[in-house]
Amino acid sequence: MIHNSSFILPHLEKLTQHKTTAAEAFAALTPEQLNWKVRPEQWSIAQCLDHLVVSDVLYFPLFKKITAGEHQMTRWEKWNPLNFFIGKMLVTGMQEQPRKKFRSPALFLPQSTPIDAGIYERYDKHLDSLMDYIANCQPVNLDAVKITSPASSFITFSLRHAIQLLVQHQGRHINQALRLKKQRSFPG
Repeated sequence: MIHNSSFILPHLEKLTQHKTTAAEAFAALTPEQLNWKVRPEQWSIAQCLDHLVVSDVLYFPLFKKITAGEHQMTRWEKWNPLNFFIGKMLVTGMQEQPRKKFRSPALFLPQSTPIDAGIYERYDKHLDSLMDYIANCQPVNLDAVKITSPASSFITFSLRHAIQLLVQHQGRHINQALRLKKQRSFPG
């Protein structure tokens, strides 16, 4: 049996930190505060949280199959010679403190209309599910299992890289939401 505790536990701890930070910073915000934007083209705190839910949920069916032992890799997932390179590039580019802004694929975009105050609770519940899926990957060979990105059927990477990517993605957008809250013009 494979044990990935030394990899998975620090990632679960990081997600727990993001969960605590989000609870302290966003749980008591009003709908006006959650939907406030510096500029119309930028995301609000609610949109940052919605984006995390929308994008991560697309990975849940994969996690479910993988942890149930039902994931059958496609030929492309098995033989894509760029699996490691693509995964490493995505992980390196998805830093919690971004060096470069990325445009999200349309599939991952949050709602453009104001989001109700229940977004924080949905995000919190979602994060519990993500943590459960990652925790259940402990007996899985994280490097041997390859998955396809929900954004593009040409992009494949290891489950290890997927976990790193998802955890760093959480931090990136929690930090983005925190920066919004710290704006001088943020409604008080």
